[in-house]
This record gives sequence, C-alpha cells and structure tokens, in this order.
Amino acid sequence: MKISAFQKGLLITLIFFLFLGGTLFVTRLLMADAFSKEEGQHALYGLYLYKDIRALDWGSFWYDTNRQVFWPFFHSWVQAGFFLGLGVSYFSARFLSFAIFFATIILMYTVCARFSERTGWLIGLLAVGLALTSPVMTRYAVENSLEGLGALIFLSTFYLYSIYEERKRTSEYVLLAALLGLSIYTNYLYAYLILPAFIVMSLGKLGPLIVQLSSLRRQGEKAAFNFFWWAYRKLVVLIVIALIVAAWFFTNAFSRKILLLLQAIFRYSGGEQVGGIWNNISYYPKAIIMNYTFSPWLGALIFASLFLPFLGLKYRHFGKLYTFIWTALILLTLTVPTKAPQFIYIIAPFLFIVFALAVDYFADSAKKFGAAVLLVIFLPALLSAPRLVSLYAPERPRENMVDVLDYFHQGILPRHAVASSVNLQHLNPEGIAFKFWTWNAPVLTDPAVGPDEMFNSAKYFLTVTLDGGSPYNREILDDSIFAWNAFLAEKQRTGEIREFSTRRFEAIGVTARIFEKKEEAR
Repeated sequence: MKISAFQKGLLITLIFFLFLGGTLFVTRLLMADAFSKEEGQHALYGLYLYKDIRALDWGSFWYDTNRQVFWPFFHSWVQAGFFLGLGVSYFSARFLSFAIFFATIILMYTVCARFSERTGWLIGLLAVGLALTSPVMTRYAVENSLEGLGALIFLSTFYLYSIYEERKRTSEYVLLAALLGLSIYTNYLYAYLILPAFIVMSLGKLGPLIVQLSSLRRQGEKAAFNFFWWAYRKLVVLIVIALIVAAWFFTNAFSRKILLLLQAIFRYSGGEQVGGIWNNISYYPKAIIMNYTFSPWLGALIFASLFLPFLGLKYRHFGKLYTFIWTALILLTLTVPTKAPQFIYIIAPFLFIVFALAVDYFADSAKKFGAAVLLVIFLPALLSAPRLVSLYAPERPRENMVDVLDYFHQGILPRHAVASSVNLQHLNPEGIAFKFWTWNAPVLTDPAVGPDEMFNSAKYFLTVTLDGGSPYNREILDDSIFAWNAFLAEKQRTGEIREFSTRRFEAIGVTARIFEKKEEAR
C-alpha cells in the first residue's frame, strides 16, 4: 500500500523523535539531578492530590486543589495521574513533561501539514527538527514545569480553531472555549497571553464583515449571514470562557486570586527586572536568537521571519499564527515588567512553524535555485554544531544531589523525625519533602519553622557543606545554609547533638552530614 506524503513525513517525525528524543530521555531525563526548587513545588502539589486519590479522600482532594492559588491546579491534576500510573518518583514527575513534549512535536507536524498539501510534510519536518534541537524546548522536555503544558494548550487552540472555523458546529466552539479557559487553570501569565491573542485574532475579521454590512441594501439579507454567524460563534466562545474563568475566581479566595493574578502579570512573574527602554524592547529578540535554537544564525533568521506578513498570501491560516505570536510578544514586552526567556516558550512552536514556512516560500520562489537558498540558510548553522552535541550529551559529574538525598534517606530509620533548613537550587525544602514523602515521622523543612522549633521536634538533622570549587556554590538561593550550619555547630559545641554520619561526595565538592540529638537533650 502506497503511503501518502503526510504519512511519510509523520513516520520520519517519529523516527527523529525516537532517535533524538530517546537520546534526550537517557542523557537528560534518566540521569537528571534532584529537583530544582520550582520542580519540587510542582511535584509536591501533584503528590498531595495523588495521596488524596489513593485514600479516596475527596474532601482533601478538593482542599488541595483549591489551595493552589499561585499556580492553579491543572498541571498537578495531570501530574497526579502520572503518579498513579508510574509511581511517585523524579522520573514519573518529569516524564509528564517529556510526554507533553512528544505531543507537541506531533501536533506541530500536523499543524504544518495543513498549510500546504504539496509541501506541508516538508514544512512540518523542518519545524520539528528545529524544536528537537532547541536548547529551551529540550530543557523543558525533561524538567517538571508548566512551560510545556502552556505551549501545548496554545498550539492546540490554534489547531482546533483552524479546523472549526471551516465548519459551523456550535458544540465545537464550546470545546474551543473550554480549551482557552483551561489556560487560567494552568498559569495566570499564559492566560494573559492566550486569551487576548485569541480576541485580537478574532477581531481581525470584523473589518471585512462590517464592509459587507454597509452594502446590505444592494445585497439583501444574505450579506448579513456571515456577520451574524461570526458574532454568534464569538459570543458562545466568550460566554463559555467567562463562565470557566469565573468558576475559578469565585469559588473561594477571590481577592487573593485576583491579587496573585495582577502580581503574576504586572509585578513579579519569576523573571528579572530589565532597565532601559531599549533593553526591554530587545530582550525577547535576543532570547529568540540566543536561546531558542542551537545556532544564533538560525535564531536571527527565525526572528527575521516574523516580519514577513506577505506569507499569508500563500499559506492559509498564517494570519492567525502571525497574530498569536505578535500579540504575545507585544504584551510581554510592553506590559510585563519582568522578563525571562521561558515566558515566550508558549509561542516557541509558532516561531519554528513560521520560519519553516518562510524557508518553504523562498526555496519554492527560487525554483531551480532552491537548493542554493537552503545552503545559505543552513550551512552557517554548522558552526554551532558543538553546542548541539552538548545539548544531547552534556558533561555530568559522577555524583549529584540525588546521591546526597539517597544518603540522607537511607542513613536513618524512617520512624524518626528529621529536619533540614538548606535551600540550594537542587537541594531545597521542596525536594527534601518530596524525597521523604513515605517517611513515617515528621519531616521538617519549612523555612518558616525556626531552627529552635526544628530542634525541639526532630531527632536527626541533615545538612551539607560546600567546597569553594563545588558547582553547587552557584546554586545557593539564600543564607539559610550558613545559618543552619552555624546553628548545628553551636548545638554540637554545647554537646546537645553529635555527628551521626558523614559522607564525602568528592566529584561535586559536597560533604553531607547527619547529626543526632543526644538523649539528654530531648
């Protein structure tokens, strides 16, 4: 049986992912370090819901769902499902992101195939190739984060809308609205980008429809049908979105959710403050050039391809793509005070698709010189090949913080309370709490709990000291490790605790210690 061009491209996409994604799976997922602080927070939310489901405690499930107001609950719901299927571990938490990455790759290819019946499969392969070699996309493919889920929702919205607008089924627009509304349950910043982008894109059709209405006298009632149908569908979408958003904000903690929404968008979104008008305007162009492909040359061409609106003359649906990208970029640049490369992650698939369309356009326009055009575009990228190699085969020390946490976990009987107040990027309260989630005694890691209260409540105390040349020196988030070590040193000096166990991790310049409270100090 002869396979179609689409099927051939899809098969090649799967082979690409099997090879590159499989390499990523081994070198970056299975061999990953302990959770970063943000990864640990997301994992704990999913863990709470997992435990509620296992216990069939729906009251606690509802409570643990609704207390997630800084990051809403949708990601943790999905995470809990992965824990149910794969068990609770670093791997299962991060495998969710890997599965989302795979779904994004397949959907990118499918979206590209709709742009051209003749070359859509080639456009899709190029876009997929850029995604599979993107430092930012491969990073979030193996980290337990929200970025991949936000990008998948945005891409799915574009794909479904491109299909549904060609049909006239109200039920499909209800589904589209539900998907759009889902963004508010994932991340406030993503909702702030996705919902306005959709509104701006929808309003783009209003002008031509109004022109049609102005000539109703000559054309009769049929001329109003298109406008009526447009308005009806948009009204359905807006009502459903409003209901979904209201369901989140008005169920409980309304004022706090509104405050966090405003803070996440207009005050602090986890990025960095950038001073100066030019630095703000140039921040995301630089991020696209330097972070979103392995080659700055390709990154510069990707950014340049965003200034080619005439591609819409050849590729249908291009206008929607273009509107989504520029709405998000303008909102992030002009209204969100903090900046970070990952904020534009949700439009990363669109960036690669637009560039792939531009390459197809110019190669096709050059006709017999198309091969020369492709060489000019891609040959300079070979200079960045070493970066591509390091992307899939990163240098890793023989040890990492996973080994340190294993040492802590295995060195004490699980019926005794433990305490720690260390806050590094890959050794933090959230990661320790996740590692000790099956512990049969209290695990005190909350920084809000003072050292004296920890001392009164625990029997064992966990800590690390870092050599001057340790790579983890760059991951110190605050002074808690110094205060904690000084506190334990004082307790050891006064004879209230003794060193129970110590282990040296030479490869990473870390010494891990377990202290035990003396009987007379209890």
